[in-house]
Amino acid sequence: MSEKVKLARYRNTSYFVRYDADGSNRQYSWNGSKNGKPEIKEVPREVVDWLQMSTICFDKGELVLVEDNEITKEVKDGIVEHETYENNTHTQEEIEKLLKGNINKMKAELKKITVDSEKQFVIEVASTFKDELTKGKLDALADWMKIDPSILFD
Repeated sequence: MSEKVKLARYRNTSYFVRYDADGSNRQYSWNGSKNGKPEIKEVPREVVDWLQMSTICFDKGELVLVEDNEITKEVKDGIVEHETYENNTHTQEEIEKLLKGNINKMKAELKKITVDSEKQFVIEVASTFKDELTKGKLDALADWMKIDPSILFD
């Protein structure tokens, strides 16, 4: 029996994978996080290896390795854009903590986020408690997204 690896989708949008490298046609889909709880699926190791070699889903933080074991360490070591992976894989809880914390730390951490879908996830999380954010933080978010603050949550 093949080893299994747990992969999560932290972002609140769906993600779909069609795996047909071994001649079969298997499909895996993640619905996205709901209420801050990531969707986690267990997939065979060969699917994870194929994803790592043939896609950019780990490099861009689309899927996240959730367990800390020997298999996931091997996979993480093989991620080409490891820094990009680390900087673009935030849970809803992590984003909320970042946005509610110190503005300078928030700005520094936001600069590290480079993937558009992760940026959109940050804005969607921020929109859930936008009334609690200071004008300075809202302006910083708008500046980070390179848009006018008046249309930040439109």
